[in-house]
Amino acid sequence: MLRNSSQEQDDFRALDDAILERLTDKEREAAVVYLDMQLKPPGPVSIASIDLQLDTPYVVAFIDRRPGANWMHPCRYLFIDPATRKITSQESDRPPVFGLLPPTWRIVWRAAGVEDWRLFPISRSHS
Repeated sequence: MLRNSSQEQDDFRALDDAILERLTDKEREAAVVYLDMQLKPPGPVSIASIDLQLDTPYVVAFIDRRPGANWMHPCRYLFIDPATRKITSQESDRPPVFGLLPPTWRIVWRAAGVEDWRLFPISRSHS
């Protein structure tokens, strides 16, 4: 379970590794991967064009397969149980939001050669 401490950072590094293990070769070559570090409760999930039911708490990773290609293009989501590292993968054609990602998101993977302008903007924290 994720915690608010230095242990939380270790937990997220382990999640980063689990995410990177699930990337295809093509995604490693061209994609940018974002992780929402906000733990979500079990229950119905509705994000982008995806609706599903998860029975455990989870975090969401967004794999942007064509960074900078605008809104509607092939992408993939990973729903990760932080306790077990079980990952549910779902295809989509849209980002998690239209506009800025909330400040709970961060970049996990950025393929070589992806210019800054192609990155999805992340809102700055209000602290």
